[in-house]
Amino acid sequence: MSRTTHRAGPDLAADLDALPAAEIAALRTANFARTVAAARSIEAVNARYPGLADVYTPDDLRALPILTPAALAAGSPPRSAEFVLGPSGGLVLRSSGTSGEAKTMFHSWEFKQQVDALGARGLRALLPDPPRRIADCMFPGGLNGAFLFVLGLAENLGALAFPLGSTTPVAETAAAIAAHDIDTIIAGPAYGTELITETPAEQLRSLRHFLYLGEAIGAERERLVTEALPGVSVRSIAYSTNETGPIGYQCTHQSGGTHHLHDDVMIVEVVDQETGDPVPPGTEGELLVTPLKDTGMALFRYRIGDRGRIETTPCPCGSSAQVLTLLGRAGESMTVDVWTTSADQLLATLRPFGVSDVTQCQLQVLWDFPQYTVRVLLAPSVPDAPSAEALLREAKAQWQLHTILTSRRCAEITVERAPLGSFAQNERGKVPTLYQRF
Repeated sequence: MSRTTHRAGPDLAADLDALPAAEIAALRTANFARTVAAARSIEAVNARYPGLADVYTPDDLRALPILTPAALAAGSPPRSAEFVLGPSGGLVLRSSGTSGEAKTMFHSWEFKQQVDALGARGLRALLPDPPRRIADCMFPGGLNGAFLFVLGLAENLGALAFPLGSTTPVAETAAAIAAHDIDTIIAGPAYGTELITETPAEQLRSLRHFLYLGEAIGAERERLVTEALPGVSVRSIAYSTNETGPIGYQCTHQSGGTHHLHDDVMIVEVVDQETGDPVPPGTEGELLVTPLKDTGMALFRYRIGDRGRIETTPCPCGSSAQVLTLLGRAGESMTVDVWTTSADQLLATLRPFGVSDVTQCQLQVLWDFPQYTVRVLLAPSVPDAPSAEALLREAKAQWQLHTILTSRRCAEITVERAPLGSFAQNERGKVPTLYQRF
């Protein structure tokens, strides 16, 4: 039996977890060579990466500069074609902008096939008994790729797909689950949590798996789901972005933010956020991602906007694929008027009040020009909401946040415990830690 999948584009391991480390490394090196050759063959792309002439193996990647979200946005269509490898046909997507300015991505049909195959391969590793009936409740439209990603992996699995989307009222989705004995829902954490916690458990008796995508679910939402529907498994379907496609997947031994890497077609570097220098294995740092492909768009050392570490202890499943643990966003920030604060500053301010994770809080800045109101929402698991005065005292150590809270434009500050379902969501159903409405 072939140990790789023969198709257009890079060679994929049919079962990555069955390969020894040396064979995975050889496959990655061969796919990297194809990626570099394709980039060199296009004059505009080769010019975009002037150091590419000295890059031959994955170890040479550090000869190239880090690709920032702003640089990718500036060089993406329709502004420029400096990253485009071709061919002309394919899928046009746009990132949500959570790692910077929104970026338009040209993904070839060949790369879409690679993305779909990786999604299905990862799901087989997570669920040896794969889903047979899948409710696709990701955001449909808006040049977002997640909805199509779920349909593609369902096709690769031979499953029956129900393209409901996240704009369908949860009551209608629950009715479809009950009527068709759907066993798996794939959704953003906010939509999936709302569905399961607001639907009688009897109506969801066929549901075995809630697989989430797009952001971390957090301990609070996972607790609410498992309390509302005991026995349902809550797992990450993939670590994936619109820019790169699937980066990682979970096996049966993993949960939360821990994933195996698709090591045959993905290179992940962990670097110091300030210097860009590599950090030792097991050390936290910022993630740079290089997807291996020879069509679509060439991304070398892309700053994905996440923090994490490569684990040094092998996974109990026995796979030689590297293990990555995600540790949150790298500097999630928001500018209010002229002052920029971050999720880290908010968490540091709220930690003395029992907040241990960014998924337990949300800072809302609601404008009614020329002033704004600040609302700080805390999850029900937080013991008690501090007063606005107590919040301001703790915020003094976080100068930018404190300035926003004490600005002459700030008309009012409220701090309240609220159901997670009342936290503001963006247009794609994600729940940002920092939210601003104009």
